[in-house]
Amino acid sequence: MRKLVYKKILYFLLLATSLLQYGCKEEEQDIALESFTLNTSDILIGVDEIQSVVAVASPDDMTDKLKWESANPEIAQVQSNEPGLVSGIIGLKVGTTTITASTADGRVKQSLPVRVIVKVTGIELSPEVHIAPGKIRYDVLFTPADASIQDLTWTSSDPEVASVDNGVVTALSRGSSIITATTVEGGRSASVEVFVSGNPPVFGKEYCTITGYGDYCPNEVRTEGAAQNLSHVNTAIPTNNYKYYPEDRLIVKRGSDFTLHLVQSNNWSCSAVWIDWNGDRNFTNDGERIAVFGEFEGTNNGPYSISVHVPADASLGVVRMRAATVDSWGVDLSVFEPCGSVRFGTVKDFDVEITD
Repeated sequence: MRKLVYKKILYFLLLATSLLQYGCKEEEQDIALESFTLNTSDILIGVDEIQSVVAVASPDDMTDKLKWESANPEIAQVQSNEPGLVSGIIGLKVGTTTITASTADGRVKQSLPVRVIVKVTGIELSPEVHIAPGKIRYDVLFTPADASIQDLTWTSSDPEVASVDNGVVTALSRGSSIITATTVEGGRSASVEVFVSGNPPVFGKEYCTITGYGDYCPNEVRTEGAAQNLSHVNTAIPTNNYKYYPEDRLIVKRGSDFTLHLVQSNNWSCSAVWIDWNGDRNFTNDGERIAVFGEFEGTNNGPYSISVHVPADASLGVVRMRAATVDSWGVDLSVFEPCGSVRFGTVKDFDVEITD
C-alpha cells in the first residue's frame, strides 16, 4: 500500500515537471518581436547582382519571423522568401521598386527603396582637346556606354601646376601633374599625366634650350596662305640670342599648304626652320626641318620663300616653330641641331596651332 502511494506521488511530480517544461517552451515560442532595424536604408544594385539585407531584431531573443516581399518582382526579387532575419535581393531589370520586411501578422514592418542600374565596369580618358592657350579638356568614355550613373569627380595631384574642373585642365606653372577622373558609382578611375612649360604656362614638355651670340638673326619670318599668318619683323638681337614670341602665332590646317618667307640679317648667313609636327617637344622627326635657306651663298640675305605642306596626321593643338639664322662660314646646316649653343647665331621660336 505504501509503495502504491509513492508511485502515485512520483507520477504526479513527473507530470507537473513535464507540464512546466512544456509551458516554458510555449512561452519561448511566443516571445513577440517588438521592433527591428535594417542594416541599410536603400539598395543600389546592378542587373543580376545580389545584395543581402539583415534585420536586427529587438528583443534579440524574440521568436517571431519575418517575411520579405518585393513590390515589383520584375525589377528586383527576394532571392529566398523563407522566414528569417536575413534575405538576399537580386536585381533583374533597370528600374526602382520597394522591398518590405514584416512579421506574419503585419504588426511590425519596414520598407526600403531598391534601384537596379547598369553599373560602370571601367572608364578611359579620350585624347586631349585644346580649347584655349593653356587650357585642355578631357572627355570620359564609359564601359558600358549606357552606364546608369555617369557622375565623376576630378582631381589633380599637383593643383599648383595644373587645376581641373569638370574635365577642363588649366596650366598654372611649370611642372607635371596627374589628372584623375573617378566615377561616383563604383569608384572606377582613369588618369593622365600632363606637363606644363613656358611663360605664360602652356601644356607640353619643355622644348630644348638653345643660345648663341653674334649679330646673325632671322629678321623677318612671315607666312602666306595659312588660316592665320605669322608676320614677325624684328631686327633686335634678343638676350643670349634666343627668344620665344608667343604673341606671334601661325594657325594652319591639317593637309593644307602655306608659303614661308624669311629674311636674314646679312649676306653671310644661312638659316633653317623646324616645326614640331607630331607635338613631341623636339624637332628631330622626319619632315620637321621644313626649310634651309642661303647655304653659303654669301651674296643674298633674302627674302627666301618655300612652300610648306602640313602633314595630314600632324598633332592637333599648339606646337612650336623654331627659326635659326647662323654664320654660313662656321655652321654646317646638314648636321646642325636646334639645341644647345650656336656659334654666331640667333634662334626665334613661335607657336603653331594645328587644326582640322
